[in-house]
Amino acid sequence: MAISTDVFTPAVCRAMAAKGYTQEELCARLGCSRRSVVASFGMEVACAIEFLLDVPAKELWNIRKGELRALQAGRRQFNRRFYSQAAIEWARRFPVRELEQAGHIAATAGTTHAQRYESGHVPREIMKFMGVASVAGWEKQYAFVRGSANPHAYSAWVRLGELQVERPSADFEIDRDAIQKNLAFLRNNAVTFRHGLRAALLGMLRDCDVAVLQVPAFLTAPAPRAASFWRGARPVLMLTGNRMEDSTFMESLYLAAAHVIMPACRHSCIVCADRVITDAPAAAAPAVRLAESLLLTEAEECEIICCGRFEEKRCIDYFSGVFHVRPGLIVSRLQSQRKLPKSTPLNAFKIAV
Repeated sequence: MAISTDVFTPAVCRAMAAKGYTQEELCARLGCSRRSVVASFGMEVACAIEFLLDVPAKELWNIRKGELRALQAGRRQFNRRFYSQAAIEWARRFPVRELEQAGHIAATAGTTHAQRYESGHVPREIMKFMGVASVAGWEKQYAFVRGSANPHAYSAWVRLGELQVERPSADFEIDRDAIQKNLAFLRNNAVTFRHGLRAALLGMLRDCDVAVLQVPAFLTAPAPRAASFWRGARPVLMLTGNRMEDSTFMESLYLAAAHVIMPACRHSCIVCADRVITDAPAAAAPAVRLAESLLLTEAEECEIICCGRFEEKRCIDYFSGVFHVRPGLIVSRLQSQRKLPKSTPLNAFKIAV
């Protein structure tokens, strides 16, 4: 049954602002386009929005007394999606036990493992935690992790970061040039920071109005290294906080930051051990090239390789001094180009931070 009112009433807009959602993001989390939400707005859609915003439908729309029975029918129809086979299989792939232990989703006592899923309890709790109203909503909102090794665990990790960052006002704007210049400066001066490199990098980004979070990853293999996404106009960089080599830390951070400083773009990415995955494939390669140029330029890489003795410790030491870059970063870049094997005595340069 259709509702005789607009979708985005003042009450809906206030509830969206409290959650930090735009109209487009709300519709994505519903699993629909804005056009389809407006065109097919009825009781089931209203109940899905009610679920996302945590506000009763009666407070969001002017639902007449004669529509209350239809509203209850809409809730029953909406609730069926929690115990559909697709939702159950989807929910099983999340780190449910870890989410329950951390208090992010509610556990149900006195039921079997299978009953918790088949009754719709776990799928409902997962959707509530993820801030989506359907599996399609998860696929739309977290499309950038779907090509990763563990998309469900990775999206839950990103969600933990989303819940920690408030949406800024609409007039908020970052200085992309300043971030890029500071990243270049820190690469050239990384040697002098020694064990303070991590704090210097994170502090610089925060000074440039980038929200930087360190959120432990779930017990998955392989764990993600970093991610970037947007909360309104504020960019967010997430790191796992795991112990890693300084070169790996810098590479992961620069790869995630490059997606923030790309001009006129607001797309998300996740940095994995073997690749960078993003929701804007056309921008992925330019962002990676930008990050690599900030870490070690193509001319510098060529100079190292052309010397012909880059497998030797003294060669890495020499170019480290010439380029003012940490030797571990040079070793890591040569390994990523397959100029050096993964197992080499030069790995001793890769200091863990």
